[in-house]
Amino acid sequence: MIGGAVLVLAGYAAFQGAPAASLERAVHFYEARQWDQAEAEASAVLKADPRMGDAEVLLGLIATVRSQWPKAQEHFERAVALQPGNPRARSYLGATYLQEKRFPEAAGAFRKALELDPQNSTAQYNLGVIALAQHSPSQALDHFQKVLRANSSDIPSLIGSMESQLLLERIPDAQRSAHELDKLLPDNDPRLFQAASLLAQHGQSSSAIPLLERARRAYPLSYEVSYNLALADLETNQLAQAADVLQPFTGAQGKAEAFDLLGQIEDKRGHSEAAEHDFHEAAQRDPANEDYLFDYGNALLQHGKLESAVTAFRAAVAAHANSWKLRFGLGSAFYLSGDYGSAVQELLEAVRLKPGSATAYFLLGEAYDSAGSQQSAIERALTAYLKTAPHDPWAYYHDAVIHQNEESLRQALRLDPNFAEAYLELGILALAKGQTATAITQLEKAVKLAPALAAAHYRLGLAYQKVGNTERAQAELAQFRSLKNRETYRARVLEGLAAAGK
Repeated sequence: MIGGAVLVLAGYAAFQGAPAASLERAVHFYEARQWDQAEAEASAVLKADPRMGDAEVLLGLIATVRSQWPKAQEHFERAVALQPGNPRARSYLGATYLQEKRFPEAAGAFRKALELDPQNSTAQYNLGVIALAQHSPSQALDHFQKVLRANSSDIPSLIGSMESQLLLERIPDAQRSAHELDKLLPDNDPRLFQAASLLAQHGQSSSAIPLLERARRAYPLSYEVSYNLALADLETNQLAQAADVLQPFTGAQGKAEAFDLLGQIEDKRGHSEAAEHDFHEAAQRDPANEDYLFDYGNALLQHGKLESAVTAFRAAVAAHANSWKLRFGLGSAFYLSGDYGSAVQELLEAVRLKPGSATAYFLLGEAYDSAGSQQSAIERALTAYLKTAPHDPWAYYHDAVIHQNEESLRQALRLDPNFAEAYLELGILALAKGQTATAITQLEKAVKLAPALAAAHYRLGLAYQKVGNTERAQAELAQFRSLKNRETYRARVLEGLAAAGK
């Protein structure tokens, strides 16, 4: 923060003769924003008396308003050398270092300014800014709070405090800071939108909305304000309000991102046709953006329009062949359509592009039995994935199913002790070994954890038959018949697609 020259140059009248007169004229030109004349007069002062630090300060300020940061730095450094006891000169130097992101040098300059002038709120505030830039919100908060103890209405320090509190997850304190800002800032102050954006970025949309609504009253035609308000409304489930706020910006000249957000809003409202229309508009208006193409295809999949989804994703992949997300979307569409060969082909390409995609590996594992000649490629991909030791129980499960590897099942259960499918597979392995009692124990765990897991009921029914428990066997087999036609993993696939779109 660099203030006006008059405060810093208040001592220039102590000088006598022509240099002092020239300095006075230089200050006059500076205050009148006549930079060339101010620079010429200040340069003349230094030519007459190179020891006049105030002239160096003024030249530094002139360079600052012209964004000539290296030149400003040189002048302020000379000013500090000439006037080591001038706290404002040190603050100006610190501000220049800060502009150049030279944080250690900036912090040193501001700390020295505070030693010389403990009431220097500019130096205190900027030390907070530096602490935030260096990911030290606790230290930053301390600096901002010191400014606020001297002046509780200092807006920049209130905003800095609120940001620090959000980073520290001190949410009630951040909400109190937001309340103070709400009281102090007029509707048309741009800092109102700045504060609201910070709240929204840290998941406090409900606190951001009142500030955004005030900013929207002041700037009803502002796209940025309305977009952020609609996003906050969506995140707080105020869907009708979100749609109303965004609607004026989705006309013939509307931006793709506005249509994409409106699609999310309408989808959450259950207006599937409207959502698909909006997602399609976004994709049409910005076909270079793979996220919009994905959102459109994903909406079709989520709404059960599998053929249309395949068509949309296939066109998107043709335009963006190296997009793992679009390959994953197309592979998922093929998988849900029952075209497992095509699904495997696209999913293998997706994991080649992004080796850590857990949901893609899940689908590859599920498609393994129907993959034919591509089974070996799935095995190689899964083996390479497991070498990275992922926190992915399904990957270990599928490895166990493919290779009859009991240790992989144990690893899956270490990652997820409530993994019903792993217990099912342990039960199957135990049955194959003739260990019926062990199998029953494992299978009972499976059906307890996942009552809708049809295969577990079937295997448990067979195990009960082996030990002569006819009544329990019939009950489990009846349960199996009632469940077997359900799409067990369709919901997981759709959830994975939804997560990929975020």
